[in-house]
Formats: sequence, C-alpha cells, structure tokens
Amino acid sequence: MLVQVGCARLSPSRPAFLLLLLGYLPAPALFLNTFSAQEGQLVLFRCSIDQQTPATRIVFCKDGVEVYSLKAQQAELIYPMLLNVTRGSSGTYTCGYQQRNKSNWVRSSALSASRNLTVTDPHPGLLHTFPTGITLGVAAVSIVLLAAASYCAVRKG
Repeated sequence: MLVQVGCARLSPSRPAFLLLLLGYLPAPALFLNTFSAQEGQLVLFRCSIDQQTPATRIVFCKDGVEVYSLKAQQAELIYPMLLNVTRGSSGTYTCGYQQRNKSNWVRSSALSASRNLTVTDPHPGLLHTFPTGITLGVAAVSIVLLAAASYCAVRKG
C-alpha cells in the first residue's frame, strides 16, 4: 500500500539542515506555463525532480490538498499535469514525490516552492454581465427602432 503524501505536512520554508536531519528528500521544482488563465483554458504544470533521487510516485497539491498523482517512471525527471481551468482552479499549487526502497519503506520529499494560479474573467465589462438572451433582445429591438426611424426620415425627406 502506498502512503499518501501529506501536502500540508511538509513545508518548503523549513531550513534545509532540518530537512536533512529529519530524512526528507530534497524538494522538486514546480513550473507553470502561465500564472493567470481564463475558464476553459489549459494550464501545464511540470514537477521536476533531481536525477539523484529516483521517485516512485509524484503528487500535485492545491491549497494543501492532493489533487493529482501519478506513478513515477524510471529515468523520468519531469512529470506533467494538464489542468482544464474552471472557476475553482484559482489557488496555491505545490508538488512533491515519494520514494519506496527495497524494504518497502516510503519516504516523502519536501514540497516544491508554491506557485499561484489566478482565474481571470474572460470578458470584463457591462455587456458581459447580462445574460446572452437579454443582450440579443436589446440588440434586436434597437435594430427594429433604427430601421423604423430611418424609414420615417426617408419618407419625410
């Protein structure tokens, strides 16, 4: 049985000497292709581990809670997570890894430095705060009134 990485348990802000004394593995590095995205866009997260530290499991966390994990592959150093952005995707992300030895002991790494992802509004402005039906209705009525006014102006003219 694989032990869960406690996303909130390990902190990348602890001093390195303390991590070594406690036997923690070095923290990986987390990279995002963007720090701000709109709903429906894809964001690529990459967790990069040290080649001297073979991993058995990679874990991605959001706000201290595991959201995705995958089995590590031999000789792989970079592990991806592709996120389809929703309104709830805003938050603080980290990654970590586990190592299992021949005696079946599991060691967890320190977590990566955190990265923030912000979900932005795709269309800020007054028109986009109304439902589409209302906007189309107002546009249709405006066109009819404009056509009627033009007809009257041409007829009087």
